[in-house]
Amino acid sequence: MGEIAVFVPNEEMYRQARALADGGGYHVRVLKKVQTENVVNEARDAISQEGVQIIVARGKQAALIKRYTKVTLAEIKITAQELGLLILRAKKIINKPTPHIAVFGWGEMLCDTTYFDSLYGIQLKRYIFEDDEKCFDIMENACGEKPDLVIGGLQVQEFAAYRGIPFLSFISTDESIKTALDNAESLYHMSEMEQFNYAQVSTILDSSNNGIIKLTPAGTVLLMNPAMEHMLGQSQKQLAGLHITELFKDLDKGALERVLSGEMENYTTFASAKSHTAVLVMNPIQVGDRVEGAIVSCSRLKPIDMSEKKRLQEQYLRGYVARMDFDDMQSMLPGMSETIRRAKLYAQSSSPVLIEGYNGQEQDLVCQGIHNYSSRRNGPFIVVNLAGTTEDQQMRILFGTMYEHSGGRRFREESRRYGEKPQYEPGAIEKADKGTLVIQSIDKMTLPVQYHFSKAIRSRKILYNTIEDMVIVDTRIIVCTSKDIDTCRRLNRMRSDLYYVLNALKLHLPRLAERPGDVEILLDGYMKQYMEQYGRYHTLTSGARKLLLNYGWPGNSIQMQAFCERMILTVGRRTITEEYVRGLMEELYANTEEPDYYVQHGLEAPKDEERAAGGQEEKREPGAGAEQGILKETLEEALKRYKGNRTLTARALGISTTTLWRKIKYYGIKI
Repeated sequence: MGEIAVFVPNEEMYRQARALADGGGYHVRVLKKVQTENVVNEARDAISQEGVQIIVARGKQAALIKRYTKVTLAEIKITAQELGLLILRAKKIINKPTPHIAVFGWGEMLCDTTYFDSLYGIQLKRYIFEDDEKCFDIMENACGEKPDLVIGGLQVQEFAAYRGIPFLSFISTDESIKTALDNAESLYHMSEMEQFNYAQVSTILDSSNNGIIKLTPAGTVLLMNPAMEHMLGQSQKQLAGLHITELFKDLDKGALERVLSGEMENYTTFASAKSHTAVLVMNPIQVGDRVEGAIVSCSRLKPIDMSEKKRLQEQYLRGYVARMDFDDMQSMLPGMSETIRRAKLYAQSSSPVLIEGYNGQEQDLVCQGIHNYSSRRNGPFIVVNLAGTTEDQQMRILFGTMYEHSGGRRFREESRRYGEKPQYEPGAIEKADKGTLVIQSIDKMTLPVQYHFSKAIRSRKILYNTIEDMVIVDTRIIVCTSKDIDTCRRLNRMRSDLYYVLNALKLHLPRLAERPGDVEILLDGYMKQYMEQYGRYHTLTSGARKLLLNYGWPGNSIQMQAFCERMILTVGRRTITEEYVRGLMEELYANTEEPDYYVQHGLEAPKDEERAAGGQEEKREPGAGAEQGILKETLEEALKRYKGNRTLTARALGISTTTLWRKIKYYGIKI
């Protein structure tokens, strides 16, 4: 254990300290009288040769030790009793009613003197030294105050003699030295307990299979265990002081800041270091109301065995690969950051993920991102769409042809043994084994197929004709739908057991209208893409750009991409005006209704005559605005409130953006 060293400047203090050290049971290993100019070297020798970790010193000696070493310091402070005795002696020497006394000290060696003036009937002025360079200036300034007497150490004594000012040296009693030794002893026991705790924690960390990193409040590496060193391929000495984001490049900086500020109590994500993928868990170190850093635990994922070169080659040849990751998506669509954050969490699980939102680029990217952010990244990535398929087709797509034929796996194995070509084609669930299967339009899956699918998900088995034909699969399922899955369940379009399996890890993809920043990025990207493709160069007027950015894009990125291609292909002039964009939108979308509400939600549609009546209502003559349900004034007020944003206006009025467009045109409202 690191013990205590005591350094004093004179013989009297040495005798006092020796008596206390010999009789008080203190853990004093070194006790010396030293000159101030030698105190730093003496301190370093005590630290390196004697293993001292706590030093007791006073005044300038304490200040020098504190500046030039990193040892724990217990200062000998002048007590109120000691300074009071000096004040009484000073008053006898000066023999004035209210003498002016100046006291000089280093650092924190002086006691509190707030009430000395009233207690002793004096004018006391205290001066604190911080370094040698300013000592002379401080003493010169003090002399300008014309003190009657000064109190201090040897340096002050020499200056006072030079100036002809009466002087008294500090005295030390047993009280001040004993107080310092008691403080040092308390620090010793604290250090002993800390080393004991550290030894326990070190043993736990060293024996842990998980990598552990301790971070400072700034997010830099302070400590790490051997498992973490092995995982990163570098030692703690090499990595100490580096920011955690330098070790894990794909770490979410926003989440890190929330953990280090105490705003987030736990953060879990996947992170890549070297050639390994690990589950990273970060927790703040909370001390009272303060956060004193964080503990990061990393458990390396055991990769699924995909070492068969032939199998990997087959996946690439068949296109069973996901090419995009979340980093690509984050840069392309920053408005999806919250969705991406949650998708990263879901990627750590092997349970099914449900994605709700319109089909399009965003849906495809999220599916690929989940696959590439998981331990299955080296496995197959297969996408199937159930839209427009019959029940038999769905069974074949998902479970393969063996479901309909006898013999099963045994037949396949025997056929291969005799060199025969097996009459067997596995389904998508088995093809995606050790990888990810994306099923689009899950709402189109029939109830009988849902039964088999739910059973396969929960048991991870596909049972064909007999128990010998059972196939065990380890496939991650991602299902997508543009419908409201809750409504599908309530209308008995989805089995409850499948609903509860899928609904736990649900992602909602925000519509493009809810991500104005992404609208601008996609618009610029699609225009650049088609200008390069068709060898054109066009610019948008400010009005045309504003119109495109404010449009609701109910078809999301698919609609915008198709519109940009048509616009670039047919514009016929270098400058694209607002009038041209508005005319093209009217041509393409004026008669396009939003997806039918009843079809969307699986409800029974109104009778033909009711729908016909509704259609006739739209064709009334001008002047029938009040009868059409929305007055011109109401429409103008809503547009003004939402600053011309058609999506928000339509939502507030309870109509589709297409209906809103027609009514704007009908009333002749200028936006």
